[in-house]
Amino acid sequence: MISPVETWVAQTTGLTGNLNPETLHHWQLDKLKEQIRHAAENSRFYRDRLSVSTNLTDLPFTFPEDICDPLAFLAIPQSSVARITTLATSGTTGEKKRIFFSESDLKRTIDFFAAGMSTLVHEGQKALILISDETENSLGSLLKTALSGIGVSAQILGPIRNAQEAIDAAIGFDCLIGMPAEILYMSRTEPDLRPSSILLTADYVPQCIITGISKTWKCQVFTHYGLTEVGFGCAVDCNQHAGHHLRDADLIMEIIDPETGKPVDSGQRGEIVITTLSNEAMPLIRYRTGDISRLITEPCGCGGLLHTLGRIEGRYGSAITQANGKSFSIHQLDEMIFADPGVRGYQAMLESHGGPDLLNLTIETNSTFDLSLLAGHLPPDLKIRINLDKSDPFRQRGKRIIHID
Repeated sequence: MISPVETWVAQTTGLTGNLNPETLHHWQLDKLKEQIRHAAENSRFYRDRLSVSTNLTDLPFTFPEDICDPLAFLAIPQSSVARITTLATSGTTGEKKRIFFSESDLKRTIDFFAAGMSTLVHEGQKALILISDETENSLGSLLKTALSGIGVSAQILGPIRNAQEAIDAAIGFDCLIGMPAEILYMSRTEPDLRPSSILLTADYVPQCIITGISKTWKCQVFTHYGLTEVGFGCAVDCNQHAGHHLRDADLIMEIIDPETGKPVDSGQRGEIVITTLSNEAMPLIRYRTGDISRLITEPCGCGGLLHTLGRIEGRYGSAITQANGKSFSIHQLDEMIFADPGVRGYQAMLESHGGPDLLNLTIETNSTFDLSLLAGHLPPDLKIRINLDKSDPFRQRGKRIIHID
C-alpha cells in the first residue's frame, strides 16, 4: 500500500491525482516564495538577508548557533505563540535555543503525525509513548492527539526511572514509540514482550538495533526523522523500510556537501538542509541540520512516486579526532557493540590526558563481550578498557554521546 504520508502530501498540496516529482517541485517553489516574503517582512534575522528567488541555492544558510537569538526569528506577535520549546545548545554562550510555534504550526504537525502513524497502527489499537511528557502541546501530547484522530488509544508514560518501569507499562500495547537504545534494552531484557510495531525516533538509529528488535520481538520496526526546530516531524519510513517518506507539503530538503556548502549529485550522501514552507511563528530558511543522509530518487516499493530520505548515517562533525588525526564516533561504536546480541546497553567515556587515549566501555551483557567486534574498526593506538556492569539507558536519558573525561 502506498505510504499514507504521500497520500497526505497529495491532499495537502491539492495535487491529488496529479502528484509527481515535477508537480510537487513547482508547488513547493510557489510556497517558498510565500515563506520568504513572510520571513523577510516579519523576522528580524531574515529582514535584510532574503530576496524572493526561485533558486533555493541562492539563499543563505541558517545555522543552529543563529537560533541562540530566538526572538530575532519570531515572525508573529508573542501573544500569538502557542508553544515555546527550549533546547540545550553545545555553544559557549550559555544561551538556550527557544523554538516558537503558532496554533497553525502545531496543527500541521498533528496532521503529519496522523499520516505517518497510520503506517504503523490502525483504529482500535493502543500505543505507548516512551518519550516526552503530558505537557500541553509537547511532542508527546501532539503525538497522542494525532493518534486519537485515527482511532488509536495512546498513553504517555511520562518520567521513567528505569527500564523495568517501561517494560511493565508496555504489556498489552500494540505499538511502542521511543528512543532506539532504550527500546533495544527493553527487547533484550524482556524478549517475550510482543508489540506488533515499533517506532524509533529522537536519536540516530543503527541498523543493528532495527534488526535486533525485529528479530527478538518478531515485529515491524519503523524509523522517524525529525527536528524540533522545524516542527518535530520530518520523515518516516513505510512498510518497505527502504526510505523515509518526506513531509513535502511543509518542508524542502536538500543534501549538500558539508565542507563546500554546494548541492551534491543526485543520490550522494551529504548534510541535510531543511527549509520550512508554512511555519508562521519561526520560519527557517536553509537550516543546516548537521545530519548526514541522501535523497533516494527511485520510486518506493510501496507505490510512492516522490523521492525519499535514506537512513540517517550520523552527524557531521560528531566524530572525536585524536592527536594522530584518526577519528571515531558514537555511531560507529553503536553499530559494532549493539551488533552483539547479548549486549543490552553500554556507555562510552574517553579519557584523554596527554598520553594515549583510553576508551572506557561500560557494557551490560548476558554473557561476555566479544572484543573482536571492535577489531579493525577503531584507531589502532586507541586503548580500550571493558567494564561489565549495568547500563540501563533509562537512568541517563538523552541522545547518545561519548562522554569526555
